[in-house]
Amino acid sequence: MPKNTLILGLAAGYHYGDVRPFLASLDHTGYCGDLVLFVSDTTRDLDRITTHPVATVPIQRTAEQKNVPYNGLRYFAYLRYLESSKKYDKILITDVRDVIFQRNPFSFPWPRGLNCTLEDRSATIGGCPYNRHWVREHLGTEMLGELKDKPVACSGTTIGDHSAMVDYLRDMTRLLTPPPKAERMAGYDQAIHNMLVHTGRIDSLTLFDNTGPILTLGQTQGEPATDTMGNVLNDAGNPAHIVHQYDRKPTLFRTIRKAFVS
Repeated sequence: MPKNTLILGLAAGYHYGDVRPFLASLDHTGYCGDLVLFVSDTTRDLDRITTHPVATVPIQRTAEQKNVPYNGLRYFAYLRYLESSKKYDKILITDVRDVIFQRNPFSFPWPRGLNCTLEDRSATIGGCPYNRHWVREHLGTEMLGELKDKPVACSGTTIGDHSAMVDYLRDMTRLLTPPPKAERMAGYDQAIHNMLVHTGRIDSLTLFDNTGPILTLGQTQGEPATDTMGNVLNDAGNPAHIVHQYDRKPTLFRTIRKAFVS
């Protein structure tokens, strides 16, 4: 297991109940690396959030980024942080509100370079109205034609070495401004992420699907399987290290809220 690890997330506008499942489940794994959450003026309950071993950093916005939604702004924050931080062996950038940990995320033997996660393989970019819209409106119809039959790569959980992550964040931020003018574009970062993943623009890339350490539930059918201990199982029947988009599954959502919030 790498010794120098970092998890980066965004908690803009959240309150403690939103982030407690993320923080408490990570605590339960015994994770001892660094954890940084970027926060906004509207993030509430910082006194409760910081009872967990987490550093909070106010997110900043330049004039050029004034219209960039938070989903895009986070990449600039992550890049600035990594360019001025010590060098980490492995870094996870992750969504926060809909993520829980069942194992230390770095206990998995992640390959060198960048590691990205596919959503359910039944979902394609062209077949998903959200991803199709984001790609078309930000990257154009030609790029949509190139990507439409590709599986959806989720931008919400990405793991890499320090240098690979910095390279990825530089590529992302170059394409996030100017932000699109179309409506319903808060997730347009995923369009860029999928272009980088599926067009060979990432030098050293490993893709995992729902048989791997990260289970992404948004495009799956029904509730996920669990074992006798209550662990959520991936498509290979093993407890996932990270469960993402659990809020899309009503039974699982209630179980997690009961365990970590009630």
